[in-house]
Amino acid sequence: MYLGTRGGRAMILIGEYTQLPDWLPARAGTGILALRREPDGMYREQGVCPAKNPSYLAFGGGESFYAAEEGGQGGLVRCKKTTEGVCEIDASIRFPGSGSCHICFDPRTAAAYVANYESGSLTAVDCSGEEMRILQELSYCGSGPNPSRQTGPHIHSSWLSPDGGELFAVDLGTDQIYRYLRGADGSLRPNPRQPSIPFPPGSGPRHMAFHQSLPTAYVTAELSNEVFMLQFDLDGVAAIRGSWSTAARQEGMVLTAHLQLSRRYGTLYTCVRGTDELVWFSVNPDSGRLDLRGRCPSAGRFPRHFLLDEETGTLLVANQLSGDVCVFRLDAKGNVEPTPVQRIDAPSAAAVMKL
Repeated sequence: MYLGTRGGRAMILIGEYTQLPDWLPARAGTGILALRREPDGMYREQGVCPAKNPSYLAFGGGESFYAAEEGGQGGLVRCKKTTEGVCEIDASIRFPGSGSCHICFDPRTAAAYVANYESGSLTAVDCSGEEMRILQELSYCGSGPNPSRQTGPHIHSSWLSPDGGELFAVDLGTDQIYRYLRGADGSLRPNPRQPSIPFPPGSGPRHMAFHQSLPTAYVTAELSNEVFMLQFDLDGVAAIRGSWSTAARQEGMVLTAHLQLSRRYGTLYTCVRGTDELVWFSVNPDSGRLDLRGRCPSAGRFPRHFLLDEETGTLLVANQLSGDVCVFRLDAKGNVEPTPVQRIDAPSAAAVMKL
């Protein structure tokens, strides 16, 4: 357990893999590392919440959050701040899926959607009560042309539409994004107008972000190392209207991961493992099209995830294999200043979240 936010200071949470295969050249972490931001802008360790393989973290409203526990059996844990000012795991649930790697949480319905990469499934969990319960389980079939990564479905993430009425499930294994309409209780049914959005074979879509005002969304493709732009017509049907390369080279293991949009800077940020870079694009405010603006080293190995903190003008990057989170400042235009101002020791860092 760890102390909660005190004195109005922001808390940063870092999910660390606690169990690693023997072949992976990295140190195992201890769970969810908590840090608070001091007045000097530096982050100081506050404690550890001992979750198992917390590969993704999601804000749960107030001072609660959720962690996906990635392993042979699907898992979700909920953490809350107690009256003593301490945060701890207060509920957990296991389900048939495996390789839980992403959470989409809706505070309006208290439903959490857990993407299970290994089993290629999506689990909807009702988190409204003291005990969480399975609301719905969805499975998929199919494959893609990549013989090592696409032998079956691999749901890597899910995302709510801006109005909350729809959920998009991103399948790296079959090069599809599945669309669902949401019921009042958070349950899902296929969108009859467009049940799925196809992507180029072998592209491997991973993460998604919606534009703040345009009928546009962006998707990172892990295998082809691109950012795709989706645009929705007046009937709500989406189609790919552009793509941009994220990697300066393609040979070897090069895998694009997370992305995040910034309203403040009019910029889209992403990270690329293998080249170990941060890459950012200007977003045209009228068309939504991208223009490559900059790239710099992530100051570590295998940047899996990052947090754009617009309030502090910083980018916190989780470098999984070098076992650190590097804190970068952004200039007035949103460009990443290339030298990190702090390096936080975080073995097998997988995800970063602000509470």
